[in-house]
Amino acid sequence: MATIEDVAKEAGVSPSTVSRALSRPDMVSQDTRDRILAIAHQLGYQAIQQARQVKQQAATPIALLVTDLENPFYATLAKGVQAVADQHGCNVLLYDTEEDELKEERFLKLALQQKIQGLLIVPTRGTLTHLREMGDLPVVELDCASGFSGVGQVQAENVRGTVLAIDHLISLGHRRIAFIGGPPEMSSTTERLEGYQQALALAGLPRDPRWVTYGYGLESGANEVTRKLMSLPKDARPTAVFVGNSDMMIGTLSALQDLKLKVPGDVSLVGFDDPPWAKVMNPPLTVVAQSPYEMGRVACGILMQNLQREFVLPPLNIRLPTQLIVRGSTDRAR
Repeated sequence: MATIEDVAKEAGVSPSTVSRALSRPDMVSQDTRDRILAIAHQLGYQAIQQARQVKQQAATPIALLVTDLENPFYATLAKGVQAVADQHGCNVLLYDTEEDELKEERFLKLALQQKIQGLLIVPTRGTLTHLREMGDLPVVELDCASGFSGVGQVQAENVRGTVLAIDHLISLGHRRIAFIGGPPEMSSTTERLEGYQQALALAGLPRDPRWVTYGYGLESGANEVTRKLMSLPKDARPTAVFVGNSDMMIGTLSALQDLKLKVPGDVSLVGFDDPPWAKVMNPPLTVVAQSPYEMGRVACGILMQNLQREFVLPPLNIRLPTQLIVRGSTDRAR
């Protein structure tokens, strides 16, 4: 019995194009659909009769995997994805991997069973391996990159955003500036570290290895490393700290409060991300803002473009702009 792969090989297209020709004929050209239908009939592909009965307006399923739905960043990102998917008549299957590689693997298998036509994913440590099993499924990564070639990517300008933050602290006279990053193997962390190092180098400032720490994206992790930073000898203790995401910022603020250190009187803080609570803190937080809604919207738009073509477009690497918003958590070094 012929399979969808047999039809695709004979027609010189991908299996996903065959699937779209049968279930969403509006997404392929008439010539291509006619050729696929003829080959399917010739090979005796039995799904053809059922596919002809599928209504053109039937929703196309796509999957979105994020790493933490409790984080407002990813909830807002999902809203951006949904807005574009709705415009194109697509159903979004949403999964929260919680940074767990095994959950990601299981959810990807579940999504494939649901016959998804495309995948949007915030990578975990296991994504590079898992994507090798996705075949020619159109994929776009968001927020960071797994290192898998041939997939689209939509990320923030991590290097430039961090340079803006560190330059701001340097302009206030800070010379001992610490870095608290997320998981060190994630591309967003390595890029923000690169921005930190670039800014210090351009200013001719020393880079003390004790000032580069990792909270692994967690409130508890940032709390722990903040305490270690503040326990350094007075002449080596940072007067300013760059914190790599909003969850870790909570941990850093909590540690400083426990240590009776004032922001910005004793320590200036800059965070990467602008969660809703940042501007109502006392003091309001200086941040590098990015737009998770726009990230989701742009990524889903790229995926829709691929689904509407017979062949997947060359992978795009889109960088969205960041903005330094100066509020009350930074002040001149004392």
